[in-house]
Amino acid sequence: MASTLAERRVLVTGGSSGIGASVADAVVKAGGRVALLARRTDRLAELTSRLAPNATAVTCDITDEAAVRDAADVAVEWLGGLDALVNSAGLFTAGRVADLDPAAWRSMFEVNVLGLLNVTRACIPHLGDRPGASVVNISSLSGRRVPRPTSGVYAATKFAVHALSEGLRQELSPNGIRVTTVAPGMVDTDIAAEWPDDPDSTAFRERLRADGLPAEAVADAVVHVLGVGPEVNVVEYAVMSTKQQ
Repeated sequence: MASTLAERRVLVTGGSSGIGASVADAVVKAGGRVALLARRTDRLAELTSRLAPNATAVTCDITDEAAVRDAADVAVEWLGGLDALVNSAGLFTAGRVADLDPAAWRSMFEVNVLGLLNVTRACIPHLGDRPGASVVNISSLSGRRVPRPTSGVYAATKFAVHALSEGLRQELSPNGIRVTTVAPGMVDTDIAAEWPDDPDSTAFRERLRADGLPAEAVADAVVHVLGVGPEVNVVEYAVMSTKQQ
């Protein structure tokens, strides 16, 4: 795997933790270079220091369209071009529609859907006509089914990611840009770390630890997708833990 992505230049959102950080690790191990976009400057600094000299970070709120354009330009300039975008940033707040604060609805759609659109639009001009150019959108198996009533709004954002990915694939394929949806099941990350300490949240965090995929497994899927020949578009890559029911 060490040379799978040799010289490939990859921009990763949500790179300060979880799947995004694991993708950054995997891309560098596979021979590529990464630029990371996320909001947490301290976590970004820690990761880029460890991956130096093959990584840089740009602090950015992906829900801010103007800031995203500027951040993408800075990242691509450092990389010296762009071969792939991995949209990994995501937000999940559980709750029934009747109970969840509408501000949480908006935050999930702003990050999971509008943020993805902002970054993708900013990167499209940099990806044009590069052999094997790729956009990889990290979605979820919740983008195909709603696993529980407290996941309805989150699942709606991931259904949207699946639809947007298919639309982007049709839009960008004439330019040779591949678009892939990577849809994992439960992943052992800190996505629920800031949830309240109530019995439901505690049970969910425990289930993530017990049954979730390691984030590294999702990163391996991303590296595989990026490493296939430029004549191949992996349209969707769904993966889940053998422990998950």
